[in-house]
Amino acid sequence: MRIDDEHGLVRQELKQRGLRWTSQRSRIVRAALATHDHYTADELLGLCRRDDPRISRATVYRTLTVLEEAGFVEGLDAGDGKRRFEHVLGHAHHDHMVCLQCGVIVEFRDDELEHRQEVAARRLGFAIKRHSLRLYGSCRDCQRKGGA
Repeated sequence: MRIDDEHGLVRQELKQRGLRWTSQRSRIVRAALATHDHYTADELLGLCRRDDPRISRATVYRTLTVLEEAGFVEGLDAGDGKRRFEHVLGHAHHDHMVCLQCGVIVEFRDDELEHRQEVAARRLGFAIKRHSLRLYGSCRDCQRKGGA
């Protein structure tokens, strides 16, 4: 999906939620959807303020909350007290491994794990709408450095 199409979907969602579509909110949405990195709200704020120094921290946080609730971005606790976000609209599902020493986030997909989750849910009569799996530990580099 093109970023302009995604931008339009988000605009429509925000308006349905009764939120005004402002140039600042538009800039925040474009920045959030343009990157495929894992970013904090403050990193997104810094990126947006390069173009418009008037963008407020509160507007970034409110916009990210709506984007997450609507499923356009996904939040991730990286174990360091900072919440990170990633653009998930139009992207294949994946899970994460988070290094508690250096903070690196590794994306992965394992079809066997996905299948086992579906089997467990079916066995318990549970209908999965969405899910996420986060594994926390030490990456290869930190283990080599003795940080395990």
